[in-house]
Amino acid sequence: MTAGIDKGAVSVLQAPEGVNLETRDRLASIPGVEVRAAVPLASVTTLRIGGPAEFFVRVESEAALTDVMTVARENELALHLHGHGSNVLFPDGGMRGIVCRLRGELEQVEVDGETVRSGAGVTLARLARDTAKRGLLGLEALSGFPSTVGGAVVMNAGCYGTEIRDVLTEVRVARPGRAVETLEAADLEPGYRTTNLQGTETVVTRAEFQLRRGDGDAALQRIDELNRRRWKSLPSGKPNAGSVFRNPEGDFAGRLIEACGLKGTTSGGAEISRRHANVIVNREKARAADVLDLMVTAHRAVRDRFGVELRPEIVLAGDLPEEFWRRTAETPAAEHRKGT
Repeated sequence: MTAGIDKGAVSVLQAPEGVNLETRDRLASIPGVEVRAAVPLASVTTLRIGGPAEFFVRVESEAALTDVMTVARENELALHLHGHGSNVLFPDGGMRGIVCRLRGELEQVEVDGETVRSGAGVTLARLARDTAKRGLLGLEALSGFPSTVGGAVVMNAGCYGTEIRDVLTEVRVARPGRAVETLEAADLEPGYRTTNLQGTETVVTRAEFQLRRGDGDAALQRIDELNRRRWKSLPSGKPNAGSVFRNPEGDFAGRLIEACGLKGTTSGGAEISRRHANVIVNREKARAADVLDLMVTAHRAVRDRFGVELRPEIVLAGDLPEEFWRRTAETPAAEHRKGT
């Protein structure tokens, strides 16, 4: 079990001005919860972008998570599952409400024959490698996907021809004010990079996978090979969040954006990668506004040239989704300069 806080222990930093102390104290009273106020989200995301979270909460159990979700609903607070911050863009002004990370028992893995049960806080990379070491195959292609198990289930993550739904059998989910439930994989209605859990208050807490016995050494070699291929195609050395847009059916978002001549296009400290056009990098002190600006530019260019409406794969948090869709519906803004 990953080291964590003791049940019933809390760690509450001094609250900044404007933080609701009553809500903070109520969250802190939940057994198995750690509460911090005003955590800079740039410090916990791979893009290194984002203002402070009103409450940054770590939970160690399903019961604790359900209680946190209930507090959020009763106080009309937004709740965002943080995962490992690898596929999200947080606003520059920060996040009101609760940003939640899963720890403790929600990072445990159990193996029963060819059945693997994983906490939602486990990373796909860890799960794929650990199961391969046991001679359990099925997750190798997903080993380089930058997500936790919970996040991967919610978006039906896929890579190199494999999707989570190919090996997923059931999930446990938490909802505010209700007991934790078990759902069959089919209940999620998984599609390309989507399930019916998206946009709801439902949070995945555990997932069960049915794997198959095979050559563990060969599986580990495949993981290494696929990861080399993945990292070779992605920019290195600069903060990023991986693919920005979903691939449209029968094509690739990166190809369409590159065909529009947008590689190297900059806005503030952000840049459309010269190596992979579907990745935006944080060149130097980029803001969320800079990244969103480039996303809007790419979306408009691809729509105007190819008639294809790109949809974000990166999670836009706070009010960013509304701003993105509002701006993509408007007349194109000022031109961006090409980077030198």
